[in-house]
Amino acid sequence: MIGNDIVDLNYAAKHSPYSNSKRYQRFLDKVFTKKEQLLIFNAEDKHQMVWLLWSMKEAAYKVNVQQFGKQFYNPKRIDCKLLNDKKGQVIIDENLYFTESIITDDFSHSIATLEGETDFKSEWFKVEKLDYKTQSKMLKYSFLKLISETKGFNIQTLSIKKTEVGIPKLFNESKKLCIDFSLSHCGEFSGFVF
Repeated sequence: MIGNDIVDLNYAAKHSPYSNSKRYQRFLDKVFTKKEQLLIFNAEDKHQMVWLLWSMKEAAYKVNVQQFGKQFYNPKRIDCKLLNDKKGQVIIDENLYFTESIITDDFSHSIATLEGETDFKSEWFKVEKLDYKTQSKMLKYSFLKLISETKGFNIQTLSIKKTEVGIPKLFNESKKLCIDFSLSHCGEFSGFVF
């Protein structure tokens, strides 16, 4: 099982509750534990830290939903710990997830797994000025194209279908493939991992 989340930092600065200074503390209190808020307040770049922690939470949440088949909305139930500038751990209830993150001036991209050292392939890319639906189609196409090239499937027979709890699954014709993957897009950035 694997999860990923990407956050366009410029988009987040303009469109999130965090962008309104009056609601800033309420947002932090709703989403982050006291320990995580301390990481944010002590960070050199608070904006980057907010969205790094958010992307870690989202990536681990996606693994948790795959693992247990249940969705929930309680970001404070998801507790992040940074091990260094790229690796972290996330605990949801008593379940431990390992994260690997890339953070730039433009985006934060986190990948979560059940095991510390997992072999995975990931990609991220920028798509400018497209609506949400078009970005989603481009993300799925890019993922299916890479699966086709690396696994030897005909791209025309590959498809993605979601389960009743929203977990995407990969199919070749009508046969479900045993390939764990995760898709994410935000603002002008998209990312996937398998």
